Amino acid sequence: MEVAAPAPGYVPMRHPGRPHRWSRESIQVALRAWVEQTGRPPRRQDWSGERPDAAPPTQRKWMNEHPRWPSSSCVAAHFGSWSKALHAAGLSARSLTFEDAVAERVEEAWRLAATGHAIRAIADQLGVSVSTVHNYLRARACPECGGPVPTPRAERCIACTAHEPTIQSPWTRDAVCDAIRAWTEEHGRPPTYHEWTPSRSRPGRWEAESPRWPSAAVVCDLYADRPDPWNAALADAGAAVGFRRWSDEAIRLALAAYWTRRGRPPTAEDFRTSEWHGPTASTLRRRYGSVERAWQALGPVPA
Repeated sequence: MEVAAPAPGYVPMRHPGRPHRWSRESIQVALRAWVEQTGRPPRRQDWSGERPDAAPPTQRKWMNEHPRWPSSSCVAAHFGSWSKALHAAGLSARSLTFEDAVAERVEEAWRLAATGHAIRAIADQLGVSVSTVHNYLRARACPECGGPVPTPRAERCIACTAHEPTIQSPWTRDAVCDAIRAWTEEHGRPPTYHEWTPSRSRPGRWEAESPRWPSAAVVCDLYADRPDPWNAALADAGAAVGFRRWSDEAIRLALAAYWTRRGRPPTAEDFRTSEWHGPTASTLRRRYGSVERAWQALGPVPA
């Protein structure tokens, strides 16, 4: 009996251009070119390799044409946030305001689901994400007014909490350091970049207690002048820095520096020596599939 071979996963192609190819200007050009080809600005997840098995057509386009377009992490590294990049390119960010009230959208989602509409069709019709539709369909009744509460961790509806403050005053480095120390005191360890990154599909404590904590993007924006913004903030707060978050650009620089010193790609043994100043071999295998593929994607010259 023959066993079908697993479908190949997403593997970045060898970078065809020179290192540091992406600048603020070239990213803006890419954003406008995407609009010309697709008819709308890309969303953050469109320019990433996240969950490739469930990628929508726009994300599949990015993966199939990689490295024609920069990654979302590259955009964030240059602009601090996705919306800032769109604004700099003269494009409109996704509208988060609606003509209909939340209660009306929840009721419409229930009606459409009852008539057999698929989740994706409901999301397209309401102009929201698939995860938002799931929240609408699981909405609970507000204990004060009986209105729908679609936010998973909210206790009351938006109308009943409208008078309560929801916007944190502008974050400063000092305030970020205080927040990191408070989180460390309550959890026994510093926050991770992932924990302070908002998630609609898997909301956690950050979402439940917003706006108590700054987002990872805000932290990195405040420390954008440092080589490793997230860990720079942890160090500033006196917190332990467990490991460095290696971006594609940082890995590319490490590979180029090794090539300059030795004139060849690093081998498995080289990663254990003091001459290698990049991520571990296991990090490269986890992200790219193998050390060789990492070199093909980011190395300064073909292997």
